[in-house]
Amino acid sequence: VMDLDRALAFSRYADRVFAVSPALRDEIVAALDTSFDWTGEDAALDDCIDTGNPVALATAMRRLRRRVFVHSMLRDLTGRATLVEVVQAVSTLAERTLAAAIAVHTRVLTEAHGRPIGDETGLAQALVVIGMGKLGGRELNVSSDIDLVFAYPEDGDTDGQRRISNREFFDRLGQRVIASISHVDADGYVFRVDMRLRPYGESGPLTVSFAALERYLVERLPG
Repeated sequence: VMDLDRALAFSRYADRVFAVSPALRDEIVAALDTSFDWTGEDAALDDCIDTGNPVALATAMRRLRRRVFVHSMLRDLTGRATLVEVVQAVSTLAERTLAAAIAVHTRVLTEAHGRPIGDETGLAQALVVIGMGKLGGRELNVSSDIDLVFAYPEDGDTDGQRRISNREFFDRLGQRVIASISHVDADGYVFRVDMRLRPYGESGPLTVSFAALERYLVERLPG
């Protein structure tokens, strides 16, 4: 356990963050006695979802990452946070940024191609993200990547004028979500993304229907 000044002296990451945003130090120090407050941060992500702006979202997610990481790190080093609080804060960051990225990029693709409609039910389809490993257990730490599997309920086609298959729609969506989370820009990145646990690994499709995922599990899992 360290006092605040010593904790800051040991963190080059915090130094870099505060150099970019000096006012952030005062904000984080003022909130150091309580766990991370998601209320205002959720509102910032919601604004990006409402406007459907991928560029604004990328910036908002990376700024949120900085706040969560520095706040959690300083609470941890100064003995204010438990291990459970830290891993849940990082896991919540992953869940909320993934949800925001899916919402924004689904909107962009739907405007171009229409909604993906299931052949069996005739209902609009949505991308389902399955968190594997530490994300699945809500045990992410500050150095974790996120292991994901992308699935969607049914095959079919979109209902717009520029129709594409559901598979193509969700492959494009998955690619955009990965890039929005993992691309390194002037603000850094949110998380590294690992898709190698998907069916058939790197040689398999980026997204799979529920039926294809079920067939894979039946064929590959013992018993």
